[in-house]
Amino acid sequence: MLIDSHSHLHFHKDFPDWQEVITRAEAAGVTRQVLIGCEMRDSERAANFVQDKPSLEWVAGVHPHESQQITPENLRSLREMIRLEGDFARWVKRPVAVGEIGLDYFRSPHAPDVQQKGFREQLEIALEFDLPVVVHVRDAFEDAATVLRDSGVKRVVLHCFSGGPEQADWAWSRGFLTSFTGVVTYPKNTVLMDIVRQAPADLYMLETDCPYLAPQVHRGKRNEPAFVREIAEHVAELRGEPLETVAAQTTANAIRFFDLQV
Repeated sequence: MLIDSHSHLHFHKDFPDWQEVITRAEAAGVTRQVLIGCEMRDSERAANFVQDKPSLEWVAGVHPHESQQITPENLRSLREMIRLEGDFARWVKRPVAVGEIGLDYFRSPHAPDVQQKGFREQLEIALEFDLPVVVHVRDAFEDAATVLRDSGVKRVVLHCFSGGPEQADWAWSRGFLTSFTGVVTYPKNTVLMDIVRQAPADLYMLETDCPYLAPQVHRGKRNEPAFVREIAEHVAELRGEPLETVAAQTTANAIRFFDLQV
């Protein structure tokens, strides 16, 4: 069994054929997915999408690209989503984490101080409800590390990890997880391959970030959850381990991190 720990299957424009996508994923052994919200409406879409699907979970939060959405009203709504109160009382499934949140100095239109404020406020909500955190970091590792350290959060995954060895060691030394996408299959990405080899067995997960970042053999095409298997096969080769070992370990890590029901 494999778990796609970071999917955007609820992006309707990208996955009009989502039923077939789920079928292909299950045929490839990817039996569970965690759907990640990127902003308030998107988090609601993820929640609505998973409610009647036992193999899917969801995560609520505001991406740094949408930092303008971090308002007192939306923070109240995020808390109501987690509690399943008010407009969200009809839902059965609560979010399994807060995310994806973080800092992006590469492309976000928002100033660093605005992003940092929104990041901190959402970390406070994660602490309030004892939820893990799915973190997006791009060209902002130093500031993200400072915010995370100051926040006191303990359950963190650095999604789509793209840092260097020192940054990976910093994360692992704190018990944070690193999550690897199809990027690890790109031939020139030798630094990331070395990091995958060194990752502690209990501190890494696999993800697609679909529809983005398809593995090398599908590069330029739509990514989908079934491709977690190809990522796992590549990771197994890098680590010199059987595919079954990588699948069992990363599945156990995702179940523990998100506190999934088994």
